[in-house]
This record gives sequence, structure tokens and C-alpha cells, in this order.
Amino acid sequence: MIWQIVGDVAPGKFHFVFAFLFGTGVHIFLTRLRAKGRSTWVYVRRMIILVIAGLINSALGGIDVLASYGVLALLLLPLSLLPRWSFVTLGVLAAVVPDVLQLLTSVGGVDLHLPSLLSPLLSFARTLGHMVLGFWLAGLGLYSATTRVPVTGLFILSLVGSIPLWIWTGAAGIGTTDAHEIAFRTALVPGFMYVTGLILLLRTAVGSACLSFLRLYGRMAFSNYLGQTVICVLVLPLLTALGYISAPLGLGIWAVIVVVQCAFSTFWLRHFRYGPLEWVWRCGTYWQLTPLRIAETSRS
Repeated sequence: MIWQIVGDVAPGKFHFVFAFLFGTGVHIFLTRLRAKGRSTWVYVRRMIILVIAGLINSALGGIDVLASYGVLALLLLPLSLLPRWSFVTLGVLAAVVPDVLQLLTSVGGVDLHLPSLLSPLLSFARTLGHMVLGFWLAGLGLYSATTRVPVTGLFILSLVGSIPLWIWTGAAGIGTTDAHEIAFRTALVPGFMYVTGLILLLRTAVGSACLSFLRLYGRMAFSNYLGQTVICVLVLPLLTALGYISAPLGLGIWAVIVVVQCAFSTFWLRHFRYGPLEWVWRCGTYWQLTPLRIAETSRS
């Protein structure tokens, strides 16, 4: 029951959120890069390093998206040069069509006679579409307090749209394959609700204060992501050897890892400008050594 709730609330939606925010990050990086007059090869080198990091993460036994994200980000670069309407249309189609086809075949029972090779390609297209949407809306100023994007309207629309999707998921039966498939394949709508809801929450004094601890955690997202792989590879085998990991215990382990990483991120960034792997990534991106330690005069 707990895993079903987690499955409905989290994974599919956060696949969307992660890809959407990655697209946002690509837009910010390219905008700053072009403002500085730097070569686009800096961006290419950055994504090649990300692919390598993803391959290393997979070799360690982690569930990895970094390698595929790096490849898709390289595809996003030429696509971003398309006329805006073409770029947005391509993004919407890539984000929606794969999910519709998967729902027709897996839940609707329609045999579309799709070749087996098409399935992974549709998955990549779906993620690329989410990145395109994040890239596009960042360019429109989604995160700016003075944005013309109707953030409140998008939140209400996605909230209203999520209700029938939750009902549909529940009607499919708790814990069933159909329920998981519906929750995963319709994740774009509640995913938008999460993103816009978080933006609105951060615009309030209470929300901004309560979530301020995530700022430093996010600045070390690369280190924390790969750090979770190392922790799980070292710790989880010891726990599973003792027996079955229940849902409450699994969530408890996850919470402990996040709290420890938040504390470590806060401690580290008091003394250093970047997270350890962020620093390596930055040095490789710009092909030069960047000062890591914060000078005592700067800290004081």
C-alpha cells in the first residue's frame, strides 16, 4: 500500500520534474555562456563529462539517468536553434505522443504493431520533450517574480487536470500494473502542478524559509546524486542480508540519507565554493582549474 502511494505520488512525476528542471538548467547555462562570448564547445564538453559520470555511476550499480541526459542535452543544443514555434511543437509532441502510445498498448489493449526497437526510442523522446518544455518556459521567465507566464493559472489547471487522473489510477486497482502505468504515463500533468506549486510556495516568506535548507543541498546535487549510489552500494547489501526491507524502513533509510546529505552540504559549502564533484565538473567544463576553497576573508 505504501509503495503504491509512493509510486503514484513520486516516481513518474519526478521523472518529469527532473527532466524539466534539467532543461531549465541547460537554458540558464547556454544563456550565460553566450553572454560571456564563450564557445559552444564548452557546453559540449560539459555534457560529455556528464555522460562519462553516468557510465561510471552505472558501473557502480546505480540506477542512472546521467548518461542518457547528457546525450539528450547534446541533441537539445541544435534543437534550441530552431524557430520557437517549431521547437515548442516538437517538445510537446515528444512529451505527449510516447505516453499516449504506451497507454493505448499497455492499458487500452490496442496492438499498434510497434517494433521493439521503438520502445526505448519513445522513452528517450519523452524525456527530451520534458527537457524542451523546461528550456522553453525558462526562456519565458517562468521562475521570475515578474514573469508573464501565468504560474497560478498553470497550477490550478494542472491541479484540476490531476484529479481525474488520480481517480483513473485508483480505479485501475491499487498495486496493479495498469495503475502504475497510468500514474507513470500521465505524470506530465501532476508534474506541472508540482513545479508551479513549488514556485508559488517559494514566493511566500514561510515557504521560502521552510525550504531554504534545500538551497545548499541543490548546489551539491551532482555530488549528492552520485553519493547516494555509493551509499546504497555499500549499505543496502548489508541491510538486505538481514532480511526483507519493509516500506517504512525503506522510506526511513531514504530520509536519513537526505538529512545526512543536507548536513554535509551545509558544512562543505561553508568552506568551499562548489561541491567536490561540481568542482571537478566545472574544471573539466572550462578546461581550467577553478579555486575551490573559500578564502578566510570572504567567509568573514
